[in-house]
Amino acid sequence: MIVPVWFWATTAFLFGITIGSYLNVVIYRLPLHLSTSDPQWSFCPNCRTRLTFLDLIPLFSFLLLGRKCRTCKLPISWRYFSIELLTGVLFVALFFQFQTNAATAIALILFAAVLVPIYFIDLATFMIDDSLNLLIFVIAVGREIVGLVTHEAGYTLLWGWLPRSIAGAALGVLIFGAIRVVGWLWRRQEAMGLGDVLLARGMGAMLALLVPAGASILRLFPMWILLACLSGLIVGPALIFFRTRTQKEAISEETNAGNPGAADEEIESDGSSLGRELADIGYCLILGDAWGYLSALMRRETKPEISAPETEDDWQPAPSAIPFGPFLVIGFLATVFVGEWLTHQYLLFAFPKPPMPPY
Repeated sequence: MIVPVWFWATTAFLFGITIGSYLNVVIYRLPLHLSTSDPQWSFCPNCRTRLTFLDLIPLFSFLLLGRKCRTCKLPISWRYFSIELLTGVLFVALFFQFQTNAATAIALILFAAVLVPIYFIDLATFMIDDSLNLLIFVIAVGREIVGLVTHEAGYTLLWGWLPRSIAGAALGVLIFGAIRVVGWLWRRQEAMGLGDVLLARGMGAMLALLVPAGASILRLFPMWILLACLSGLIVGPALIFFRTRTQKEAISEETNAGNPGAADEEIESDGSSLGRELADIGYCLILGDAWGYLSALMRRETKPEISAPETEDDWQPAPSAIPFGPFLVIGFLATVFVGEWLTHQYLLFAFPKPPMPPY
């Protein structure tokens, strides 16, 4: 019996909105250093009331409750609904794109599920949690292991010993690590967060596996970088404008509240140096974040179940700063869907085949 395509597409959508509901928990808790599994139930971020099944039906609860908490009646952000819908649509799109290769489809669905919180957390906080960057790297390596074990076409070790995902990860680190170092040489301060370099590591590992059999693992990298930079050029100015306006309003409020020195605060040096920048690249290459994360995980203490969120510091990025992680995500997803087609069209245009001589 052949299962119809619509059944799998519907299943992917329902699975996606359900995972999207959990991703909302991740996006809320990780920046506040709260466990995503303790407490094991969801709660209203305003009144801290434990949510019930009726409050947690993906998409429908948000609409049926009129976008308000059932207990405190305070409004719920549209972000929660949007993330559930986005995840569902993304899962369906990936299913249709890779429905002929179940292993790749599943790997990319899992990969995309991690990219969603990376996108929204980095956009709001300029930080990417190490656990998320490690997870996408593990997913990519796991996909290659499956391909090697099943002797899938295109899944062979480079030069007989180097996994493609590891090579792609190293290339991602070196490319964006070089951008980070050049930015430091230009401005003598951190130009790209280390989290972006680690994110590029996982994306590079996965992109190296998506090239057609027999093609270079670098085939999709130029298109990925181009699309990421283009998205930044298009969206970046608007982000800078809104952030600058928001910070000016905040400074104005502080000045009116009796803190006239707020507008004169200077940006402190981040203490970086060329040696430190290069050491950070090496740190990414040897998976230093993995050892650091595992060590921190072993030392982690249990926090109160629903404690008030704690803030680490009052650090604020410069008004002209924008997080690059979201644009890496956009560039990666665009490359997954149309990167191969765009690369093929470019190669046909740049290197046209000579016409066949007449007989």
